[in-house]
Amino acid sequence: MFANQLILKVEGENLNKFLNMLVFNKVLLDIREKGQNSLIIIVHLADFKKVVNIAKRTKSRIHILEKRGIYFLIREITTFKLISILFCILLLFLFSLFIFDVKIKSQDSNRLIDDKIVQTLKNYNIKPFTLKVKVDQEKLSKKLLTDLEELMWVKIKKEGGLLVVEYVKREKGDLKNKWGKIFAKSSGVIQKLILKSGNALVKEGDTVIAGQLLIDNKVVTKDGNEYYEDAIAEIIATTFYSVSREFSLPAYQKVYTSQKKVPFIVIGKHEFIPKIVVTNNENCDKIKIREYKLFIVPIRVGIYEIKRYELKKYIINLEEIKRELIKRCNDDFKKITLGKKIQSIVKVKTYFKIKKVKNEVKEIKCIRDYECLEDITLKK
Repeated sequence: MFANQLILKVEGENLNKFLNMLVFNKVLLDIREKGQNSLIIIVHLADFKKVVNIAKRTKSRIHILEKRGIYFLIREITTFKLISILFCILLLFLFSLFIFDVKIKSQDSNRLIDDKIVQTLKNYNIKPFTLKVKVDQEKLSKKLLTDLEELMWVKIKKEGGLLVVEYVKREKGDLKNKWGKIFAKSSGVIQKLILKSGNALVKEGDTVIAGQLLIDNKVVTKDGNEYYEDAIAEIIATTFYSVSREFSLPAYQKVYTSQKKVPFIVIGKHEFIPKIVVTNNENCDKIKIREYKLFIVPIRVGIYEIKRYELKKYIINLEEIKRELIKRCNDDFKKITLGKKIQSIVKVKTYFKIKKVKNEVKEIKCIRDYECLEDITLKK
């Protein structure tokens, strides 16, 4: 179906010579029938010009009996049919972007809980014709667990045009555990603890590790009675973070001499750049600064920035390298503390280790230790 082929009838008196020349010119063929002065062969469309040239040289006549392949099929399709196909593809693509219905699944399904889930989703503005990209499955699962105390476990999935909600309902005996507990989000030394409700398992001055239970929701009275309440507390601790970055000095550095912006086009896997831009035998960086993808058709266009350079011996600037390493350490510190409640940075210590080979600096390592005041409460 996808291989473009031609079924040809060849007539002439030098058919053996014709076949030998086809083989010599590396033309792939399949002989279907062979007579005294005629034969029927199957060849690929790409080899048809070679076949015609060889037929002329051997004084043979060629008749096309049948055309096969997607190339000929596309040529036969009318403009209207082509537009119809493209329109259908566009519709399918657009419909795949939306949610059309909500499906509730549970082993012990409860109609009241099902209706409550559907209504809650509507309150979240999740209804038919909602874009799939607007639905974060993980966040939505957590939100349903928080808002609906009847649920013990929830999983959200997107299946075609359906939003599937799987859940396990909470047993009546488990409702006492719906109240939250407080765990340590980071390791550190507790500086301040203000308990508002719950049972404190630690005190100021204690060293705790990440994940440790700090405030329990189970409270025991003096007379031995137990009850549950939501754990609420403010816990500030001194936390410590250490970040290091290294910089290896190269033997050479790039010194840019010129730069130029040039367009390019990519068709399938083949990239085309104007011939005036020579990058094969030159020292240059080719940086893609812009690219546009055409809808459905596998064609991309864009702009490259060609920056030519010369290689020169690296000149060390120790202070500049130290500043850059400190900046990288600070960036890494921000990444590892992302989502944590850092109130202030109390102290920062910076160390540099310089490695030398034959009195030449080869590597510089920066170590930064951060001492912070952090709210380490994590409610679960």
